[in-house]
Order: sequence, then structure tokens, then C-alpha cells
Amino acid sequence: MSDLEIRIQQIASVLGQLDDTQVPRNIRSSAKDVVDKWLLNKNKDMDIRLGMTASTLDDIFNDPNLPGHYGPLCLQIQTALETLLTEVR
Repeated sequence: MSDLEIRIQQIASVLGQLDDTQVPRNIRSSAKDVVDKWLLNKNKDMDIRLGMTASTLDDIFNDPNLPGHYGPLCLQIQTALETLLTEVR
């Protein structure tokens, strides 16, 4: 497994932290869907995988129902995704 894939697995693991009963169901569902459909989908191009994940994460971050203590987590993941995206390009 490449270094890039290892880092993507780590991001997916951190996104899994949103699977918490304190987080509204729609946000948990969005986080799980983006990991399954985009981030870990090796049939898609890497830049699309990262971009779609970042876009969905931005929607999650801007959701007014997201508990406040998950905001910094979303920003950290967003930063990691943007770093990977610049490396891929």
C-alpha cells in the first residue's frame, strides 16, 4: 500500500469519529457515504476522490446541527485533504 493510500485510510478513520450518537443522523450518514462512495473508491481518479470528499466535508462543517466540538475535527480533515490534493496534482 502506497503512502498516499495509508494517509487516505487514516483520514477515513478520523472521519469515522463522526459516527457518534451526539452527531445528527444525517451528518453521520453523509460522512459514511462520502468515505464509502468517494474516499475509499479506488475506481475513481484520486483528485476526484479527494475533491468530492472535501466538498461533502465542507457541507458537513457548515451544517448548523454539527456539534461544536466536531468543527475543529472537520477543519483538520479538510486541511489534510487539501494537502493530499496539492500533492496529487
